Amino acid sequence: MKPPPVAPSVPKSRVVWARLVLLSLLLGLAGCAGTQFEPSYRIPRQVTLGTPVSAAVVNQFPAHVTAGGTVRLFDVYAQGGYSQSVTEKLQIGLAANYEFAEFRFTGMNRFYNPRPWSDVYIFGAALPVMYNLKDKWNLSGKWTVLVVPLAQEGAEPGANWSRAVSYGGAVGVVYTFGKDRTIGVGVGALDNLAQAAVFPLIGVVWKFNEHLRLNTPYRAGPGGFGGLELTYIVNEDLELAVGVSYQSKRFRLSERNINRAGIGEYDNIPLVARVSYRLFRPLEVSVYGGASVFNQISIDDSKGNQLFKTHANVAPFVGVGLSLKLDVQDGTAGGR
Repeated sequence: MKPPPVAPSVPKSRVVWARLVLLSLLLGLAGCAGTQFEPSYRIPRQVTLGTPVSAAVVNQFPAHVTAGGTVRLFDVYAQGGYSQSVTEKLQIGLAANYEFAEFRFTGMNRFYNPRPWSDVYIFGAALPVMYNLKDKWNLSGKWTVLVVPLAQEGAEPGANWSRAVSYGGAVGVVYTFGKDRTIGVGVGALDNLAQAAVFPLIGVVWKFNEHLRLNTPYRAGPGGFGGLELTYIVNEDLELAVGVSYQSKRFRLSERNINRAGIGEYDNIPLVARVSYRLFRPLEVSVYGGASVFNQISIDDSKGNQLFKTHANVAPFVGVGLSLKLDVQDGTAGGR
């Protein structure tokens, strides 16, 4: 059976919301900036609790695709962050992330391309700069300004990597209500592979009591970097959490792909349950389970014009992750 004709080219919206992994990463940075801004006077650097080193593997089980066939996804994530206090008011950080996504399409003979793509590699980096407004305009020091340049490359093997670069930046402000209570808001813009994106930033760190916390998470895992997570802290070693986020992978296709040098995109909303246990300071292991909803698969031509779009059914997933949390501000390793 021949595949259906290519759908007419449809212009992509010029305004999109949170279309990139690094955009979600920014949410975590914005939400944590207020609590991270604690310069160290005893040593020349600090690794903040809000930017741990973490890695995770997640298997998303096969889901039926509207256009026919199934899609399965196996993901490997890794990320890390570092921040340096330059002065009492100024802090500069570096955050980086890596993702390997293995897509397996089967039986999609009625799709535009029976095998739209296979493996995808994503590399990204951001350079957050945070400045506390203490003594500026008679402010109390509860306000922090956040400026974040960012860049990312995402591509299928065999793609032209020089055409796989997305770059942009964001600005925002974070207000600290008290210890463990901050809210950050901002706006950003991105040149995202032939698609201009303007997006909001909203980050939260809100500890209701010793056991319950709402925050924008920042760790490698099925929820990515961002969204919202409600955590129940059983004790200093055990956490139970549920969360939701919006994730988007947008990447350049191979020069050998049927849609040569085109653009692939996979958008989804993961609903995540997490159990984390600290084996010992500073190592924490997490087990994930949940389901991915709104699984959208789309293909653009090399100029960003949409050729075809379809959806996959709800897909359950499981995963496991490790986090290394360092707190050198007091000369020790560990802490939450």
